[in-house]
Amino acid sequence: MGIASLLELDLKKILDLIERKYSIKLPKKVIEVYLDDTHDLLFVRFKEPQGIEAGEPLPTRTIATIFIEDRTGEITALEIVGLSDLLEELAIA
Repeated sequence: MGIASLLELDLKKILDLIERKYSIKLPKKVIEVYLDDTHDLLFVRFKEPQGIEAGEPLPTRTIATIFIEDRTGEITALEIVGLSDLLEELAIA
């Protein structure tokens, strides 16, 4: 767990690499970012869901989940548990 502050992250680069590596299109607008350095967790909120949102795992070695609004099919959030491991997987760390 080497990430202690959001200032240490290049969020745009991380999101771009996730898009390329896992062939998904993430929204470009970010409205909330939360880092829990104790649990090595990063949560990115792109949009507030208007209804129910469901989680779908990404095919990563670490636990990474995208949240999709049921009604619209739009990606609303991304949660990464094991951020340090994902950064290594993406060759950022």
